[in-house]
Amino acid sequence: MHLKHNFIYNTIYQILSIIFPIATGPYLSRVIGAHGIGIYTFTTSIVSYFILFGVLGLNTFGSREIAYHQDDIEKRSRVFWEIFLLKLLSVTASSVIFLIFYLFLVNLFLFST
Repeated sequence: MHLKHNFIYNTIYQILSIIFPIATGPYLSRVIGAHGIGIYTFTTSIVSYFILFGVLGLNTFGSREIAYHQDDIEKRSRVFWEIFLLKLLSVTASSVIFLIFYLFLVNLFLFST
């Protein structure tokens, strides 16, 4: 029963993730214009690099390691908390680097005009 529900929810999510941008794209381009879309896209691309660095593929690694230790609850818990702390540290480091990058860009653009 859970597998059927997960399949249905995942299918609905995938369909909505395709339909939603198609439905909102024309509205956003009319409201914020081409220049606003360009700024949004540029900002999203920069932030995506920092998110990518912060996650470092730990989701796949975590799933594999927890599946590997699924029979031993103690080892599984220890592996979970180790991966959780590693992810917390990497996301924190990525956030700090992003803040430095952001402050550098703000100073660069404020003083260049």
